[in-house]
Amino acid sequence: MYPALCKIKKLKIELASKRPIKNNLKLDKFYSSYEAAIKETKANIIYISLINSQHFLWALESLKNNMHVIIDKPITLNFKHTKKLLNLAIKKNLLITEAIVFNKHAWFEKVYSKINLNNKTEIYCKFHIPKLEKNNFRNFSKYGGGCFHDMSPYASSLINLFFKNKKCSLQYKKKKNKEGIVNNFEIKAKTKNIYLEASFSFNSVYKNEILIHNQKKKYFMDYAFSPPINRTLELSVFDKILKKNYIIKFPKQNVFYTYFNQIFKILSKKKYEHFYKEIKNIAEIKKKIS
Repeated sequence: MYPALCKIKKLKIELASKRPIKNNLKLDKFYSSYEAAIKETKANIIYISLINSQHFLWALESLKNNMHVIIDKPITLNFKHTKKLLNLAIKKNLLITEAIVFNKHAWFEKVYSKINLNNKTEIYCKFHIPKLEKNNFRNFSKYGGGCFHDMSPYASSLINLFFKNKKCSLQYKKKKNKEGIVNNFEIKAKTKNIYLEASFSFNSVYKNEILIHNQKKKYFMDYAFSPPINRTLELSVFDKILKKNYIIKFPKQNVFYTYFNQIFKILSKKKYEHFYKEIKNIAEIKKKIS
């Protein structure tokens, strides 16, 4: 995220952290206290990337102090808190958004633009990572840990993107470990034309892929949910009519840079209805699968 911000011209970057920071970070100001940062800063937008259980508290304080808010996933840990943030942002005409960026990559935009969601389409997704280190905060329920909190924003976003508020049959399966944390879950969503199946795990062999196919073509992308900024991505395509495989290469792309540029353009127009609707839709989907 920081490298993306550094690429944007005429942008002042301040940081609040309770931990020591690297000396090579180029900052306009540093705060060792979150409270001081919110009270003293002249910034008009804040990016919150803390342990999951703290997102709601500091997003609420930021909105109360009239700052636009970008929140790392998950936006909050429950529907009630998300709704409270959304209502306050609407009341104050402030931007609020959850930083989900996989769909900002050029490969996704290209494929998504070619899909007619009125025709038969199937989507299969897997985002699995190996078991986390013992002391990682995501292993503890009091910090909002678990695969479900961390990855359900991806699942909800996929449903929002491909079903567009249409009623769909929704099935989900979750597995809790002995600490009561959900570290594996699956979802299946279906309408007459669209079928989505996705699995997420904090305890598996690494997989990060999306397969999309319709009557004409089949698309497969690796590193789909977290595309590396220093790697050319290859989209595998199978043309079902010509019976032909081919590859489309996409240049290196920092999707956070793309995302932030879009955010700043919208801030200049002061029209945030799209973000309000998106947060509401995704929160309602997450509530259904919780």
